[in-house]
Amino acid sequence: MSVEFRISEQLLRVSDQDESTQALVHKYDAFLNLLSAGPYEYQRSAIRESLRFLVSAKYGDLEALARDSWKENPALATRHDSIDALLAKMPLKNRKAASIDLATGAGKSYVMYGLAAIALAEGLVDRVLVLCPSLTIEEGLLEKFNALAGDPQLAEIMKELGAKVAIPGIMRGTDTIHPGDICIENIHAVYGNSGSSIADSFKGRGGRTLVLSDEAHHIFSPDDSDDSASMKKWLEFLRNDEYNFRYLIHVSGTPYIKNDYFPDVIFRFGLKDAIEAKVVKKPDYVVADTLKKQSWDRIHAVHLDNIKSHRQKLRPISIVVTQEIARCVEVWNELVSYLAKKEKLTREAAERKVIWVTSGVPSGGAAKARVMSAYGARNNKDSPEKRRKENLESLKEVDSQESSVEWIVSVSMLTEGWDVKNVFQIVPHESRAFSSKLLIAQVLGRGLRVPPGIDGQPLVRVTNHEAWSTEIQNLLNEVLEIENTLSYGFDPRRKKYLFPLHNLKYELEQTTVESKKEKVTRIKLKLNPQSRKSTHFTTFSTSGKLAAEITHEDTIEIDGAVKLLRRFIVDRDTDVARDWPKDRIKRLIEDALVAGGYEGGFLSRENLSLTQQALGPLFRPTEREHPRMGQVAKDLVEVDYSGAAKQSFSESRLCEDGAVYHVKGDADAVRGHDKFLWDQYCKWVQAAAAGLGNAMADKPKEIAQRVKAVDDSKFKSPVNLHYASHKPEQEFSELLFENSDLIESFIKMPDHGFYSFPYSYKPSHTGKTHTTNEHFNPDCFIKVKGRNDILCVEIKKDGDDSNRNKAKYRDGLEHFKNLNDALKRANESWRYHFKFLSPKDYIGFFDVIRSGHFSKWKSSLMQELEK
Repeated sequence: MSVEFRISEQLLRVSDQDESTQALVHKYDAFLNLLSAGPYEYQRSAIRESLRFLVSAKYGDLEALARDSWKENPALATRHDSIDALLAKMPLKNRKAASIDLATGAGKSYVMYGLAAIALAEGLVDRVLVLCPSLTIEEGLLEKFNALAGDPQLAEIMKELGAKVAIPGIMRGTDTIHPGDICIENIHAVYGNSGSSIADSFKGRGGRTLVLSDEAHHIFSPDDSDDSASMKKWLEFLRNDEYNFRYLIHVSGTPYIKNDYFPDVIFRFGLKDAIEAKVVKKPDYVVADTLKKQSWDRIHAVHLDNIKSHRQKLRPISIVVTQEIARCVEVWNELVSYLAKKEKLTREAAERKVIWVTSGVPSGGAAKARVMSAYGARNNKDSPEKRRKENLESLKEVDSQESSVEWIVSVSMLTEGWDVKNVFQIVPHESRAFSSKLLIAQVLGRGLRVPPGIDGQPLVRVTNHEAWSTEIQNLLNEVLEIENTLSYGFDPRRKKYLFPLHNLKYELEQTTVESKKEKVTRIKLKLNPQSRKSTHFTTFSTSGKLAAEITHEDTIEIDGAVKLLRRFIVDRDTDVARDWPKDRIKRLIEDALVAGGYEGGFLSRENLSLTQQALGPLFRPTEREHPRMGQVAKDLVEVDYSGAAKQSFSESRLCEDGAVYHVKGDADAVRGHDKFLWDQYCKWVQAAAAGLGNAMADKPKEIAQRVKAVDDSKFKSPVNLHYASHKPEQEFSELLFENSDLIESFIKMPDHGFYSFPYSYKPSHTGKTHTTNEHFNPDCFIKVKGRNDILCVEIKKDGDDSNRNKAKYRDGLEHFKNLNDALKRANESWRYHFKFLSPKDYIGFFDVIRSGHFSKWKSSLMQELEK
């Protein structure tokens, strides 16, 4: 996946250096130094940048800032087609409106209070309106703002600075808001029938009001929940001409509209910055797991390990995230039942350990029925809505040692605010709960706050299903900006190195017919390993492996399995059933278990299915033909490499075992959105060449060693870059460049999809497993100089004679024989020669090209594969 743009390059830059603007911005430095002391310098910077935009005469509105940034920052064009396209994404472009990105746990409330206090102190506005998406967040902001407004030291500094308002009043929306007040209100009350005084206090006064919107992603990216319609009204309220708000700052730790970053951000202290500054926990996610399914046992093992690590100081909490409310309550019910059984608790005791948190309860339809079914029958004084509200109250106390709560089940998109610090495990219960950057940033945010008294930077484990690890890792890396990737492929400037590539079109056809002459009476049963319990290992990105004992519930006692299988046989054929009584079926199973050395007395559901499949031949009629299907080569087709999709490699893969080659002196080798990254690599190479390598950080130094320049006369390929992913490929590539006088051109093929043909193999060396059908994508095509001969090369390490490689070689020889025959019939002069190579034969390969006798030459590896 190629990085299309760097978030840090997409910010709108407030570049007003006017003396009066700068003087006002820094007038309140003493106040800010006290408000955000120590490692929280970024909070001061966020306030100053917002204030600079609000007071600047250079920028009358957001559109003016956007146009100025467009002229000064060419990187914006990598994301937006034009300035008009950028402005179209800004519904408040005619106001002094902008967003700031502050990671969850980085102290957004301090930034909002500081900005509000300074705006009132300077007289920029008369009133401040702070909007948030829920009553829970409102209560939290009121508590923090009251504490800050009551700080005598902050008030004293404001008085010394001659503030027009030294101590702002902190009010709710139900009160009349006077000049000098900060009003905190949840957005639902603003346009609801709840007795709010917002209209009376702010209508007609928008030009002298600063509006601060917390959790601002709800303004621009309403979700699919019951709250979605009301969240859309938030933006309508901000744009309402009856209020005519002029000054608006949106604050969010997740400034995404699904996967798109906000277009109006003027300051950023994102998740990556917060993690590097160690003001939040570091995410530690699953990269590998020996258990290939989601399991409460595995999740519980992580929870117990967290308790073991932190029990002396706090009570670790695990959160489980679902996509929708009904599923949230269902998963809560599943988890409670699991804990009751696993920890030998009563149902009531297990429920005290687990709460579910949602922004509401479905009011009707199938979703309501699912909630009621999962919640269970209760007394008349109880209901899901009553429990939901109780859970929100419990959420405020879960960090306390007195709380019994250890597990929280929630939906991914919540309007409720969290201030829970003891979260040490996050479980996306389904992939959709982590299906966008917005959701990942939101869910991570709930577990990033650091509890007091913790030494060093703690980890929060993200116990995702391994099947989603690549998808989650890619999105997570983009959210955290952990990984850069660089794309490469066809370069029109080098089209002279294109040559025709030919392939065959394959179609599925009947290849053979098998007839059964005798009725099957004996069955040979082979079962897979099984156990009632097993130890599996989950590998996390930072903390490494964790062992978990998994109890396998999906089993059946052997007598029960025999009954099911006997019924299966009787239903299919009563004649066969006479030959297969229960004791024979049981003996068949027990013998197979003994032969495999597996635990007996029961069958896993997988082995029950295998046994039933093994009995299938008993019912096959004799003399019936059984066709066998296979891929058959058909039409000759020409493949145009110029249309191949771009490929990419990541920095970690490059540093791990890769190398990238480019034409020496080509300043335009990489263009477009990848150019910034490539230019950085080239600077590192130049620094290393100048003898500055020892002063470089590890990653730049490593990359500088792996970026290699090649003379243009030797780089005979139609690509901008040539990437070798492992050591044997690097050695071959370098010899290919050195022997470039023997060839006219070479093309390294994409790893999948572009040039392929079918092959089949049996994974087991014994050949007893079922055949696997896959597609083979050769590594490289080389056109020999002065001839219409093309060498197709597959690179492997020495001695790699696996069943898969034997099958690739066997079916590859057949493919290119058929291809050459098709070329002959078409009166084409091109001929293909298929070679498997490993490093020990590289020199001999180029020697035989030089002699011209490459047609029948076989490498050592090819001879091993023929055995």
